[in-house]
Amino acid sequence: MKEKKRLGHDDRINLQAAIAKGLTLAQAAKLLGKSRSTVYREILNNSTTRDCRHTCSHCRKSCPREERPPMPGDRCPLFEARECERWKSWPYCCNGCPESQHCTDRKRYYDCVDADALSIRNRHAPRTYKGISDEDVAKVDSAVSEGVRNGQSLHHIFESDGSLKAICCERTARRYVYAGYLSVKAHQLPRYVRFSHRYDYPERKPVNVARMLGRTYSDYRRYVESHPEANLWQYDSVEGKATDRKAILTITYPEFRFQFGFLIPKGNAKSVLRKLALLRKLLGADYAAAFQCNLSDNGPEFARFHEIEEWGVRAFFTNPYRSTDKASCERNHEFIRYVIPKGRSLDGLTQAKVEALFSHINSYVRGSNENRTPYDLMAARFGEGFMEAIGVKRIPAKDVLLKPSLLK
Repeated sequence: MKEKKRLGHDDRINLQAAIAKGLTLAQAAKLLGKSRSTVYREILNNSTTRDCRHTCSHCRKSCPREERPPMPGDRCPLFEARECERWKSWPYCCNGCPESQHCTDRKRYYDCVDADALSIRNRHAPRTYKGISDEDVAKVDSAVSEGVRNGQSLHHIFESDGSLKAICCERTARRYVYAGYLSVKAHQLPRYVRFSHRYDYPERKPVNVARMLGRTYSDYRRYVESHPEANLWQYDSVEGKATDRKAILTITYPEFRFQFGFLIPKGNAKSVLRKLALLRKLLGADYAAAFQCNLSDNGPEFARFHEIEEWGVRAFFTNPYRSTDKASCERNHEFIRYVIPKGRSLDGLTQAKVEALFSHINSYVRGSNENRTPYDLMAARFGEGFMEAIGVKRIPAKDVLLKPSLLK
């Protein structure tokens, strides 16, 4: 039998995008590769609701006046919130409803990030419990809290008090402290702040989910598996100071560690699209063959990146704030930082300086390229005309300069 896999984060992004795009239930189910009942249960179980006011006008019942609460502010024990008719048919939620801003009924919204977190919490909650009774937890709390307040470590407390070992182990007590089951706090433990700890930060939500329909990182990986010979490119931007008005759009060919770029206004989506349109114009008919598959960052400057698919290529997006999805591009930025350290302004750059910067970077011998330069490998595959069109030149090995003085 085919393995049944639960919906993942990217599946939920596609589902929210399908709702925003106005797809039918059958189309959304086909897109996710799931049954319609699975999609229905996903929206029903993992949506978030917003309660309405607890007044008689918002109640679905029609109680006689004498049975209503005497004061307007009192809560009626028989109150049942009125639900929208939209919940009874696709999309079973209030996403995209034109009346949502004025509707006073109870609302239900499907959000991919909240749904993913709720799904994980629902799976973990039944398996999460205290392994000892409340009475034993109180005993451990009394002994551990008193010792920690006296500057003692958990190991010292457990070794000196044999009765604690009969209840739980030292590691269990430490987990209870971290989970907040005991009155003593984790930061009160000796040496706790001397070690690094993993913290769970809230998940960042993608901007304009509708554009990610069929363009998530999971879709990208499936495309790469089915098209192993396709040319893969990664896109990102490099910024200087927070007050800068300029940034560098970087375009990376991961296979050869090759990277070039354009100077753009910072955070401007239209400028990125214009630069890519210029690149297409420079390459002419060779553009579609060279740039078959393109993976970009999820920042505001790439808000219109998906529009390049009108030129006969594929576009995909990384997960929000997940630099590891395009690790080759991020890794290659190290060479840019040799010349432009972090915190250095980019407002004084020109496109000619950017082209000189990447000419030197791509003429740098890489051990990962079997001691060949990215320029030589790219020229052998795409031709010297391609390199001339994007403004990257070969620099003699002895003349390669990767210091800030290069741009002076």
